Amino acid sequence: MIKAIGTAYKRDDFSTEEFFDYWRDVHAPISAKAPGLRGYVVSEVVRKLQGEVESEAFVEQWFDDEEAFDNAAASPELAAAWDDVPRYAKTSGSFWLVKEHVIIPPPERLPNPANNWEVSR
Repeated sequence: MIKAIGTAYKRDDFSTEEFFDYWRDVHAPISAKAPGLRGYVVSEVVRKLQGEVESEAFVEQWFDDEEAFDNAAASPELAAAWDDVPRYAKTSGSFWLVKEHVIIPPPERLPNPANNWEVSR
């Protein structure tokens, strides 16, 4: 499994609420259509603890392997997602392709309607 992670910044003319509403209601359904996408998580920054990286959110997208990621990156579905980004976010985010080394598995996610952004694919 491989994961793309990145920083995300709202446009200056968007409030934090508008930024996340747009992401959830408009952008996430577009991004979720990427072929081979196995998981998609948006994490809102609550507060910065230390370091130099500033971000309002982090995005994580899982793929089976680098080939699956490369196929998605070359797809019209992902092109449509990138075309949508400037409609709500700055395009200055940084992105990485990473391989996880799990030390302690995260807890299973329990249904929480307040944090549920699941979209139809």
